[in-house]
Amino acid sequence: MSAHINNYRGKKLHGRFLIIESDDWGAIRTPSRYALEAFKNKGLDLPNSVYKNDSLASNEDLDALFNLLQSLRDNSGNPLKLTANVIMANPDFKKIKAADFKTFYFEDFRSTLLHYPQHDQSFSRWQKAITDGLFMPQFHGREHLQYNRWLKVLQAGNEDALFCFNLGATYSGLKDYSFMEAYDWDSPTDVEEQKKVVLEGLRMFENVFGFKSKSFIAPCYNWDSALEPLLQANGVKIIQGIRYQLKPTGCFDNYQRMPHSFGEINQLGLAYNVRNCFLEPSMLPAKDWVDSCLAQIATAFLWQKPAVICSHRINYIGYIDKGNRERGLRDLKTIIRKVQSKWPDVQFISTDQLDEMLALK
Repeated sequence: MSAHINNYRGKKLHGRFLIIESDDWGAIRTPSRYALEAFKNKGLDLPNSVYKNDSLASNEDLDALFNLLQSLRDNSGNPLKLTANVIMANPDFKKIKAADFKTFYFEDFRSTLLHYPQHDQSFSRWQKAITDGLFMPQFHGREHLQYNRWLKVLQAGNEDALFCFNLGATYSGLKDYSFMEAYDWDSPTDVEEQKKVVLEGLRMFENVFGFKSKSFIAPCYNWDSALEPLLQANGVKIIQGIRYQLKPTGCFDNYQRMPHSFGEINQLGLAYNVRNCFLEPSMLPAKDWVDSCLAQIATAFLWQKPAVICSHRINYIGYIDKGNRERGLRDLKTIIRKVQSKWPDVQFISTDQLDEMLALK
């Protein structure tokens, strides 16, 4: 029933289209297996945390992913595309520590990649995949971090947060996401600072990739609508998300749910793209994600909606655990093959291509 609720409203498209939206590219999580073992030995709450598998994508991770995308093509010869939602920067741990945790400093994600020998060619692989039509970067944020909350906890001397900081991670030691929700706020006045952060992130995106991002996805689906005029003024046409926008209220994990439907156009002319299929085997390994995702795809097509598969980067990362990457790639391949068998006319597109289909100006 929830899948039908997710699809019955909104614009209909003629034809069957499949999009994969994948968040967190460029963002740090767990820097290494050594750090993961240190987290375990410290007794941190890893069973309930994404930190147990997630990290920057290594050269090997990208080769495996891009080889699979290249091998899966629709009837028009288009390869399977990944809408890669990119975080442009990560904390500069050395500078933050030197400032006694009183000031936030960041570094370009390309600089972060160079800290790791197995990631030194990652960005060049991104560039080739963009040219090959496999990997379409879109804007996710400057960093995936509510850095003011993080700094306050560090300043207060929180033992677990400092332990993780010294290993190059923003992990709080808990399963919560309070540091990840970059555009959550404690006071409405925080939005003005967030606008500056978003604008800088958008400029970084254009400088790095050579084009403006046509879409935006807020970390953890959490943002204030006051950010939207800035997004629209800087080339964004589509807001990615789930069925609800989680609007901040000043209290972490207590949000105003604002419903959106596919193709809905707001007063600024921004369109909403609603994720209606989910492939997240790294989050719940015991679940049969193939069958559940296929059922969601069938429902999307029934209501003449694109099948928009939410599948975070974590599912394709083997730098920490190769088995995690192998499971994610296997499930993705199985789903796409079954989709093509049942709906041979399916077309592979990326989110940015929706602007023409939705007749956005």
